[in-house]
Amino acid sequence: MERILRYRNKQKGFTLIELLVVISVIGFLASVILVSLNSARAKARDTKRKADIRQLATALELHFDKYGVYTQPEAMCSDTSYGGLGNCGAAGGTGDWDANSDLRDLITDGFVSNLPKDPINDATYNYSYEPWNAGEDGYGPAGKAYELCATLEAGGTFCSNQRT
Repeated sequence: MERILRYRNKQKGFTLIELLVVISVIGFLASVILVSLNSARAKARDTKRKADIRQLATALELHFDKYGVYTQPEAMCSDTSYGGLGNCGAAGGTGDWDANSDLRDLITDGFVSNLPKDPINDATYNYSYEPWNAGEDGYGPAGKAYELCATLEAGGTFCSNQRT
């Protein structure tokens, strides 16, 4: 009887192979879940980008209703949330809209409290704003058109283009 009890005590626990199999299955499931989470995060960032562009477009429309123009005169060649192209040079990469950004008029006039920035906000993913000047793209009056865009992680861009 004593022999049987000693034998059974030695059989308790898992073998090294069983533990390795369980650990590998858990690792595989964890990696699948992380990949799913990363795609969900990218979709969430794209949704935020679209909401920010719509918010800025609404503020631009309110500015237009009050002053009869979108932000003018144009102080920047092209504004980006990553840093502007002040004198048509390379983007500054400051991580924020340039101090001379045409969109800063929206803060000054109380249409927005701050300018939104892209969730990643780097040279690839950023918001861009371009007010069209007179004669640009065949359009006549200055201050009556703009293009506001965001680059999406799902591919492509989301833009608000307005011509009055």
